[in-house]
Order: sequence, then structure tokens, then C-alpha cells
Amino acid sequence: MGKGFSKQNWMWGIFGVAACSMLSFSSSAYAGTALSNATEVQQPLRGSISVHGVVKDQNGEPIIGASVKLVGYKAATVTDVNGNFALQVLPGGTLEISYVGYTTKNVKVGANNRDIAVVLEEDSKMLNEVVAIGYGTATKKKDLSAAVGVVSNVDELAVRPVTSTEGMLQGQLAGVTVSADGGDPTAAPNIVIRGQGSQNGDNVLWVVDGVPGAPIASLNDIESIVVLKDAASSAIYGSRAANGVILITTRRGKSGEAKISYNGYVTMQKVANRIDLVSNYADYMELYNEGQLNSGLPAIFSQEKIDEWRAAGDSDPVKYPNSDWQDALFQTGWMQNHTININGGSDKIHYYISGNYMNNPGIMENSGYERYSARVNLDAEVKDWFTIGVNAYGTRGKEELGLLKTESNDNFYTYMQATTPGICYQAPDGRYGGVNNSEDDPQSSSNNVLKMLNDVKGNRTTNNIVSRFYAQLRPFKGLTIEGSYTYAFSDQFLYQQPVFHDLWNLYDNTLQIAGTGVSKVINRNNKTVRNNMDGLVRYETDIDRLNIQATVGASQEAYRNNWFEASKENLTSSELTELNAATANATATGTYSNWAMRSFFGRVNLNWDEKYLLEANLRADASSRFAKKYRWGYFPSFSLGWRMEQEAFMKDISWLNQLKLRASYGSLGNNAVGNYDYQLYYQASNYVLNDALQIGMAQRALSNAALTWETSYVTNFGVDFALFSKLSGTIDAFVKNTKGILIELPAPLVHGNATVPKSNAAEVRNRGVELSLNWNDKVGSVNYFVGGNFSFVKNKVTKFKGDEMSLNGTNMILEGEPINVQYVLSVDRIIQTEEDMAIVEAMEANNPDAFKQYKKPEYGDFLYKDIDGDGCITDNDKIKVGNGTNPTFTFGFNFGANWKGWDFSCILQGATGLKTYWSGLDGASYWPQVRRGNQINKTIADGRWYPGRTDATYPRLLDYTDGRNRVASDFWVQDKSYLRVKNVQLGYTVPKHLSQKLLIDNFRLYVSIDNALTFTGYKGLDPEVSGTKYPTMRLTTFGLNLTF
Repeated sequence: MGKGFSKQNWMWGIFGVAACSMLSFSSSAYAGTALSNATEVQQPLRGSISVHGVVKDQNGEPIIGASVKLVGYKAATVTDVNGNFALQVLPGGTLEISYVGYTTKNVKVGANNRDIAVVLEEDSKMLNEVVAIGYGTATKKKDLSAAVGVVSNVDELAVRPVTSTEGMLQGQLAGVTVSADGGDPTAAPNIVIRGQGSQNGDNVLWVVDGVPGAPIASLNDIESIVVLKDAASSAIYGSRAANGVILITTRRGKSGEAKISYNGYVTMQKVANRIDLVSNYADYMELYNEGQLNSGLPAIFSQEKIDEWRAAGDSDPVKYPNSDWQDALFQTGWMQNHTININGGSDKIHYYISGNYMNNPGIMENSGYERYSARVNLDAEVKDWFTIGVNAYGTRGKEELGLLKTESNDNFYTYMQATTPGICYQAPDGRYGGVNNSEDDPQSSSNNVLKMLNDVKGNRTTNNIVSRFYAQLRPFKGLTIEGSYTYAFSDQFLYQQPVFHDLWNLYDNTLQIAGTGVSKVINRNNKTVRNNMDGLVRYETDIDRLNIQATVGASQEAYRNNWFEASKENLTSSELTELNAATANATATGTYSNWAMRSFFGRVNLNWDEKYLLEANLRADASSRFAKKYRWGYFPSFSLGWRMEQEAFMKDISWLNQLKLRASYGSLGNNAVGNYDYQLYYQASNYVLNDALQIGMAQRALSNAALTWETSYVTNFGVDFALFSKLSGTIDAFVKNTKGILIELPAPLVHGNATVPKSNAAEVRNRGVELSLNWNDKVGSVNYFVGGNFSFVKNKVTKFKGDEMSLNGTNMILEGEPINVQYVLSVDRIIQTEEDMAIVEAMEANNPDAFKQYKKPEYGDFLYKDIDGDGCITDNDKIKVGNGTNPTFTFGFNFGANWKGWDFSCILQGATGLKTYWSGLDGASYWPQVRRGNQINKTIADGRWYPGRTDATYPRLLDYTDGRNRVASDFWVQDKSYLRVKNVQLGYTVPKHLSQKLLIDNFRLYVSIDNALTFTGYKGLDPEVSGTKYPTMRLTTFGLNLTF
């Protein structure tokens, strides 16, 4: 529908006509030819004829600024304010008429066809886009009545240097929060859909080609990504859909000649941000002494050493280092990624075959990652009514063991904290250095981060295989019967040996710590097997104006995991890697776990006259994770939709292309609990019988046989709209109540040492609003787009333990508050003036116990607020800060354009409303204390208070044993709001008439930058990352796309 844009889009039309008129005038002056009633960008063609015409829409309204060009030549023009055009063309030529939002039309011209009337039809591709909604069912986007997000630019995202599907989604969809977990080549970002609903896991469900599992590695294999956000869309997946579902459909072969495509790129990796540390060792020693003296302790660094280092400067960085561990640790890395795929087929058989190789050496030594992957998708139409197919996928990844050091359980970054600028991490001859100053802490030598990265050798290899076999019967029109079986196998093997390195005092070239130890070999193996079977029946029919689609099905899934580790000491040779090459102290341990689930499901879709939509779903799941009585969970949902633009009373609104109202309600489950949490636990225990030690069994955990599903109830209201054939958008508002969340309730001590069982006793509510907007248009020969998505989510614990709070560090859970709100003291001021000190003295005079719990502040110390007004600073004065551990507001913007083979795009992404306490004891040293052998943060050092200063932004330096200014307070709560230029990309596609001379159908070169800029007040390495981890990278990529 629609009547063109003669009124609504007149500004763009006049602008286009004016611009092209200027070009036409210039051309006319040169060629001596001009047409009075249209604009041209051409020179007269020999033997040409003059063609006139008018371009209108389906309602007879003229289209302003439509592009008219002669195919194969430079002759081109645009329509004027009345839709008219004139052009010199060759007889028998073809005119191509196009306009944004309409289908392009080609018209043959000749001597007898000089006056042309062209009617452009609306491009309904967007509305008729087919969207996968689970279990082999696809529907047109315009017929959806549930909250579903579709990633529309998968091809553009796939050429970015991201190594995970999760990374592709950053900033792309409203309500989908993607937070990076650093730049580790093997780490995937965390995804939260519509806020945190449970403290027992918020993992989304990934479904690839109908199979629940993990996202795929080769991003070029992805055809589409669909996110199911509300209960109506997700309920078909039942017990694992409480946190949302992401559906990935991989590419399929197409009938016709084989097409070969290649995408390859190399990427330069550099740390995107750095922590500001005191790296001048003379300054460091003076600051350390200052902190000691402020605490009434003696200075440990002599003035002679300070003067010696200051005089040396940077003249000899081996003997007189002024080191920053970031300089020693981080280097420039070059990653490469190559993908090739072949697709094609006959009318009956289709194939898609791809292979991918990725090599990321990392930015730290011994932290590389290499991966191979391959995919084969085949389908064959054996009979007109019978199709069979297979989807097979495999990966092999190998990572160096330095990466293990960067995992959180190894405290690698805590070791960085315990180093000083007086360490030369590695001499030019390869020797590792320790502390060069005998007055410094010798223990810091052991924390040489370069040595730690290289004190292990071996690798961790992961092999994954997923094979899906399916068959489809179509016995008569409308009826489809489909069955599939999927086998997924993962095998991870680790081989590890210690490596011993000497540590040297490079000041006087003496051996500080000899590299000796017990040789050892460790083998660790982790195997996982999943078996999944699905069977379903779909039927579609039309009764008068009513379209009916119905699906019923069943599925069964079994999972088992084996974990085993063995080690042995005293290798006969360090070159040997087998357990049997060692001779002493053999150890072995292992675990086994399994679970299974059986499900039945059904869906009905009703569509009356393309106006009124109804969808109903029901799923029943039975999980072995619960006792038989509580094993089954039932998850219904329904949704309604009204396509208002199809109503007769809306037909005359020319600028309205789509207006759909949606409403849905349903329930979803979460079975992310332990496999055996409802049962009694026993473990080995020592007993003394007859004065002798005996080994027996003791109860480890109490049982709760009534343990059952966590259930989320989701209400959603939405509006989909499209205006002027250029602007489209979606607005959603939702309420998500999660009930039966598993928590540990208070229990009497009579249960002894056994763990108290969890109970389904907590409830959480998430409420939010989501908005997505997209604009597509054309100015002259430049096509451009602008898009944005915004989401607001508010989290609240509605039922927990009454007035009792649960406190883990500064993270508090309490009824009426967001999950993990920060619970800290509030800082009033830094004591810097006599007026400030007078307040302290007055408080102590009024109440001698005013500072009994926390030390009395002196000059340069914090004065905390007396929130409860009792005259004392105690824990009762703590306040609640922030909105939990997830941002309340997330957003993403993208814009771009293409012109004559050039293309440009930019993605911006950000979040606000996330505040978290950060101790800074992880390499950043973000604390106002000094500790022997530890780093000092330069931001704090520069802003610290010292005698005579009254504008300090940080408290004075103190010895680490005096923690009065390190009490958890709102001063140390970090605002992690940020805006990031996530990706900027510029590409050029070589004209086909040139590329085809090289037998290449498509030839595109591009350069892109990821994480180009970040605007934030956060003091750590990255606002998306918790604390200090493998840092986020700034990636500069040079790539090539080829199609043969």
C-alpha cells in the first residue's frame, strides 16, 4: 500500500532534483545539449533518441527522485517533483527505474516506445521475510505475534574479526545485552536477554539447525540469527527457555552451478586500553616511603637508592628498570582467518561445504589459539514427497597453556599486582629478571609475569563433532512429517608439564632463584556426549479466509559427561610426555554425570484474512534432575496480533506501510540445577574406631525431594510499524516474573556438617521497554541506512528471606532491591582543612564511640556519613548503590552507505546504569595503600592528599595494614557506563566487468577497526570486563571477499 511521497518526502525529492540539475547544467555546457524538463548526467549517444516518461506508485502518486538509468551506459537521471523524466537513450536499450522501498523495474525502449509510464510496486521483502521460529517452522515476519528479534545484517557482521557468534550480536538487538569477558581468543561474551532472572544461571538456549547446544565457530556458515525473547516465542522450548532462545540457521546449497566463495583477513591486535601505573621506580620508592611514614612506620627505601635510580633514568633499562608490567606482557599480535565454501546442486540434490582456519597467536607469550572447522550440509529430494538430509559439523581447537594462567581461578592478575617497577622482566639475552633492588621485596621476583606465562608447556586440544540426520515426508498437500537424530561429541584433552627457569638479579648479574623443581606430567580428559531425537508433524490448510498451521511433536535428549585426570612425577626425561615416563607419586581422579529429558510439544497458528493472528503453544518436559513426583513441567503460552494496516479504515493512509499490535503471555522453565540436588549426598570421611583411623562415608548434603522447576511468567505488549517505505521499528514492553528460584533458606544447626538443601523459595521481577528503529533511503546514487536499538530493564527481588539479606562481599540480595545491589558505606568528604577536622572532633566529643568500628579519620582520610544519625560510623550506615550486576539501559547504533562500489558502515554500542564495587587488587592497584613489592596506581598517586594540599581527589597513602580508607564505600563503586565505537568498516567492490576478466564474480576488499574508541569514566581496563582479565583488543583488519 502507500501513495508515494509527493508530499511527505518533498524535501528529499527537491534536494535530489537540485543536485542533479547542477550536474546536468555542467554536462550541458560541455556538450551543448540540455533537456528542459528533466535532469541528466550524460553525454549524447550517437544514434540516440529522446525518451520521456513518468514514474508513479501503485496509487497513482508521482515518485520524486526515482533513479532512471540506461543499463550498460553512464546515461542517468532522476524524476522531478511531478515524477517526470527525460533521457537520451539508444533504441532497443533498457531503462532501469529504482527507488528505495520499491522493487526495481526494467523497461525496453525503442522508436515506437518513447513515452513511458512506469508504476513501481512496494518492495514487500521486509514484510514477507521468512523467520525461523523453532522446530522446523518458519513464518513470514509480518505474521508474527510474538517478540522476536532478527539480525538482518549477518553477512556484514561475519566479516568482522570476531571469533564467536556471541560477539556478532553486540549492539544489534534491543533487549539483548552482550558483555565481553576480555579478549581471550577462546572466551565467549556473556549474553543476557531481558535482564537477570535467577541467581542459578542465566544462560540462553542456543539452537543450531534445530539442535540445542552451543553456537558455531565458523561465522560465515550462518544464514540467519533469530532471538526469541518472550514466552510466546520461546515456550515451544519449555524448560530451558527462561533466559531466551537464539536460533541459528546455517547455509544450504542452492540449485545451479557451483559457487565458490572465499573470505580471508589478517588482523592486527593491540590492547585497547591500559591502566595508569607508577612506572618510574624512583617516584615509586618515594611514594612507598610516604605511605609508610603516614602509617607511623619506617621508610624502607634509602635516599641513596632513590637518588641512584633517578640519576640513571632510562640509560640502562636492564640494570635500572622503570618497568610497567603491561609493557612487558602485552605485544602486538597478528591473527589470520580464512574461510572457503562451495554450494550448489541440481533440482533434487543440494550441497553446502565449508572449511575454516583461524590462527590467533594472542598478545601474550604462550597464549596462542589455533582452530580448524568444517561443515557439510546435504539434502536430497528422493521423491517429490520424500526428502533426506544431513548436517555435519566439526572443529578442532588447540590452545597454548599460557591461556590457562589468565583464567580467573589461577589469580594470574593478582600476581601482576605483586610486582614493582624495579623488575626487568626479561633481559635481551632471554634471562628472566627478579627484583634489582635489594631493599625491595624479594618475593616479588617470583611474580615475574613473563616467567609465569612460560613456566608451563603443553596444550589443551578440543575436538567437537555434531551430526544431524533428518528425513521429511509430505504425503499430501499441507501435511509434513519430520524426524531427526543428532549425535554431538566433545573431547577435550590437556597435556601439561612444568618448566623451570632461573631468575636473575640483573643489577649485579647474580642468580637470585634457581630454576629447579620436581618434573611432572598431567593428563586431563573431559568427554561429553549428547543424543537428541525429534519427531514432529506439521499441517497447514486454508478454510475460507482462515489460515491454520498446527504442529505437534516429541523430543528426547540424553547427556553424559566423563572427566578424568592423572598425574605422575619424576620424569626420566623432560622431553618425554607420557605418564609411564614418570616414576613416582602417581595420582588419579575422575567424575561421571548424566541427565536426560523427554518432551512433548504443540503449536497452533491462526491467521484470519491477513489481519488477526493467534498463536498458542504448550510444552511438557520431564527431567531426570528432579524426583519422579516433581519431574514434569508444563509451559503454555499464547499471543495475539492485529495487522491494523490491513483494515479498510486504514487503507487511505498513504504513508503507513505497516502497523501491527501484539500481546502475549506464557510461562518458561529453568532446569539449571545440579543433576542430583534432590538426592542425599555422601562422601568419604575419616572415623576413629578402636583407636584406629577408618575410612567410611558421611552425609554431605541434605535432600529436598520437592525440588522442581524455576518458572518465569512473561507478559509482553508490542507494536511493529513501517512508515514512508523507509522507516521501520518495533516497540515492546514486558514484565517477567521468575518464581521458584532455588536458594538456601536458614536452617538450625542440628543438621551438623551436611549442606542445607536448596528450596524453590525466591522470586524476581524484570520489567522493561525495548525500541528498535531503522531508516533506509537513497540520495542520488548513494544508498544509506541508519538504525538504533534501545532497551531499559529494571530488576527487583520480590521474594527472598523476608527482611534478612544475603551478603557476598558488597553484593546484597534483599527483598525489594535489584539482584546484587551494592551495599557499602557512603563517603562524606576527604579531611583536608581545619573545618573538616572540626567536624570529626565534634562527632567524637558528642559520642566517644563515634569511630570505634572504623578508625578515627585524620588529615587525608575519608569521613564516612552517619546515615542512621546515631552519632557512630558503623555497618548500620551502609547504603544501597546501583541496580545490580547488569546495566539498566543498553543501546546500539549502526549506520552506513554505499556508492559506486564503495561501502561504509559503523556500529556503536554502549550501556548505562551499572555500578559495581571494584577493589582493584588485580593488577590495577586501584587502592590508596602501599604494600611492599606491590604496584602503585598513578591516578591515585597524582590525586592523593599530602600535607598542604586542599584539592585532593583521593585520600592519603597508607600502609596496607591500615585499611581505614579501603573500607567498601561508594567512593570505590565504579560507574561502568560506556559508549564504544564497536566497528568501523570501509570496503570496495571491484566492478564486475573488471573482476569477471579474472573469472571472479565478486571481488571485494575491506578494512575495519574494532573497538576503535571507548568513552567511559571507568578506571579499569575495560567497562565490559569484570576487574582485570585478558584485555579487550583494538583490532585493525584487512580483508578480502571473493566469489567464483
